[in-house]
Amino acid sequence: MRDMGDFQTPPALVTAVLARLSGGGGRWARVLEPTCGRGHFLAGLLAFDPPPGEIFGVEVQAGHLAAARDVAKGAPRSVRVTVTEGNLFDLDLKTALPWRGRGSLLVVGNPPWITNAALGALGSDNRPARVNHDGARGIDAMTGSSNFDIAEAVWRKLLDELADEQPTIALLCKTSVARNVLEHAARTGLPVSAASLVRVDARVWFGAAVEACLLCLTLGGAGPSALERIAVFHDFDAREPQSAMGFVHGKLVADIDAYAPFAFADGVCPLVWRQGVKHDAAAVMELSAGVGGRPMNGAGVVVDVEPGHVFPLLKGGDLARPGPIEPRRWVILTQRRVGDDTERVRDEAPKLWSYLSAHAGAFARRKSSVYRGQSAFAMFGVGPYCFTPYKVVVSGLHRTPIFHAVGPAAGPEPGDKARPVMCDDTCYVLPVPSPEQAALLAELLNEPTALGLLTVLALPGAKRPVTKALLQRLDLRALFDRADNPRFRARAAATVFRLAGREPDWPDRLELLLEPDPSPTTR
Repeated sequence: MRDMGDFQTPPALVTAVLARLSGGGGRWARVLEPTCGRGHFLAGLLAFDPPPGEIFGVEVQAGHLAAARDVAKGAPRSVRVTVTEGNLFDLDLKTALPWRGRGSLLVVGNPPWITNAALGALGSDNRPARVNHDGARGIDAMTGSSNFDIAEAVWRKLLDELADEQPTIALLCKTSVARNVLEHAARTGLPVSAASLVRVDARVWFGAAVEACLLCLTLGGAGPSALERIAVFHDFDAREPQSAMGFVHGKLVADIDAYAPFAFADGVCPLVWRQGVKHDAAAVMELSAGVGGRPMNGAGVVVDVEPGHVFPLLKGGDLARPGPIEPRRWVILTQRRVGDDTERVRDEAPKLWSYLSAHAGAFARRKSSVYRGQSAFAMFGVGPYCFTPYKVVVSGLHRTPIFHAVGPAAGPEPGDKARPVMCDDTCYVLPVPSPEQAALLAELLNEPTALGLLTVLALPGAKRPVTKALLQRLDLRALFDRADNPRFRARAAATVFRLAGREPDWPDRLELLLEPDPSPTTR
């Protein structure tokens, strides 16, 4: 069922997971499956010779529960199998599991692949209370940093409540969840004695377009944390790891062995990266050139609104190729900063107000909780920084990023004056006031060292390899000190000429262009 984020594990994948973990069921005295579904893992465990002595399953859906209990009926007399109906988040795992014996504990399964916010939007009660786990602040908390996958909540509950049992926990999950779980384990100092990650082709096994893995953590012991080096395997047949992840100075590095040459530039970016504008109504808010060059919306209808609210737009796919780029779309902005009352559009731009009102249903259907309690046509990712004339922009979707310096571009109507370029929320933006700063930063970030650092930091197979958190780790000053100055300075000069039609007016010290601009529009 969609509202449970339900991907039942194919029996062949169950076999591969269990074979990877043990090579024989007798290794485990006890097994817990926290979200056992229709019992595919139960059946796999019972097929071992010998099987575990005790198996405990939890399932919230009545239909799945009945199927799992049917599987349990086939257990031999030597195995005690209990399948209980309930929401895992309502159970105290320290007291609710009536184990008869002690011994090694394996926690295995495939928890729901859906976010807490998505479950809320679907009206499901199968979720924990929303918690801002890691202290996200302001807009980051509102737009997703405090949201979490249900699988992540399952992981945290298991780690927190079963730590004293020194279990091995092995769950199928999205790679983004795996990253968050590993960072949580490192941040809280969990005693991880063994750790590994096996990549899973979710498209083959589940028909899902997400990056997934089997993350396996064993707790216990007082030696060095296994999080310093986490073996990453390409698939379940791999005997040798493809690479190794690990933590360096408290920060996760996706490829430890390739990291050393770039470590000097892993620090703190002095400038603040921003995510692009978010509206979740592309068919209404994004325009393209129609017949005669007139702007039309996603339904192919020509749109006639006040030009002061329409800005050039770049999307993630536009930034995937090198070289100069020109926006091919436009986006309507209803606000100048988050929280503005969109009612002001009624007086400022009556034609736009009429257009938005005619499509009010599209805004009402937006499911994200960030719009709750906001003005009718509210957006996110907007602020004074959006309106700086120049920007450095990069897509978050491509493993090998390309940084672009962009300047003002024309609106959709003939004769429209140039205006600041916006990016959608698959992109990240450094707002800057001058073409010199945009050009220098873009060329510096396209140097092999910066790109190499991002590559070794990005989690293998991540759907969004480049994130704001990774970009904020780029130490621009360290990169500048090691860069081939004459070469990238020459490229930057050419970029300035493209953006501004003039020769660059460099400051006496180029390093000044690595510093934040004091004007309020870039904040």
